Amino acid sequence: MKTWIFWIGAGINIIGLGIIIYMMLDDSLKGRHATNNPTVFGLTFAATALVVGAFLLKNAGKTWPANVLLWIPATPLALYGLFVLMFIILKPDMK
Repeated sequence: MKTWIFWIGAGINIIGLGIIIYMMLDDSLKGRHATNNPTVFGLTFAATALVVGAFLLKNAGKTWPANVLLWIPATPLALYGLFVLMFIILKPDMK
């Protein structure tokens, strides 16, 4: 199996986790209490566990389950990033 598929999925998930962690740290440093939501912490923990689990599966030689595990959350994240990029490039008139 091609490993570049794994690394693209891992990169998308790691970028998404980085954005989540940045927003949580930014909120807590600015004194906002929006990050006290246990759901946000739970989802962040679950996404981190998913990425770590995929890396453990890859190291065990099971690349197909690792790819499936990574691409379940990576697909909506990649589509969202694509739509944001389209809005930035095309600059639609929202009047």
